[in-house]
Amino acid sequence: MQIKAIVFDFGGVMATFFRPELFQTLEAELGLQAGSLSEILWRSPEWRLAEVGAIREQEYWRRIAPRLGCHTQAEWAQARIRELQRALFGDVEVDPNMVDLIRGLRSRYRTGLLSNTSANQPQRLVQRYNLEGLFDVVVLSAAVGLAKPDPAIYRLTLQRLGTAPETTIFVDDYEPNVAAAAKQGIQGVHFTGYEALVSALERLGVNLL
Repeated sequence: MQIKAIVFDFGGVMATFFRPELFQTLEAELGLQAGSLSEILWRSPEWRLAEVGAIREQEYWRRIAPRLGCHTQAEWAQARIRELQRALFGDVEVDPNMVDLIRGLRSRYRTGLLSNTSANQPQRLVQRYNLEGLFDVVVLSAAVGLAKPDPAIYRLTLQRLGTAPETTIFVDDYEPNVAAAAKQGIQGVHFTGYEALVSALERLGVNLL
């Protein structure tokens, strides 16, 4: 079956938010158990609410603040959260190789972005990372009230792309999300790096020239 569309995750594929050395340093500074920061940020019940738009980003940070050692709403605690946000996200950049790859694919395939993200992120994703015109379809979890690996968000993405599952590829760094897409008949690629992605796309018959 000829490929018609390729859909990409954002965090972990186009940009790296989890940087082990930084997270280890922050965990030590915050007095957190090793490996717990990413769980608090992206696997917690609070994040599950934020990523489907059930709570705003400000409320999300208010709720997780005590788990990050900020137990009051005092000005110093809010300032500490802002410092943490800058440390986590301030210098994150999009991989230019990924941008070039997707721009090249757009002449031959439909391209999509499917990302679990909080309510305040969609506009920032587009503006900060200069993603205007890079994707034919953008599906952001908080904007649609659904999040990966919910089967409904994959079906919605296919509907907006106008493509069949078997003619669509989905790329994500989180393997359970890839597995969930595969259950919908979508061809999944577990992202482990740019070069490996290029090889995987070639194996699936994608024309990269």
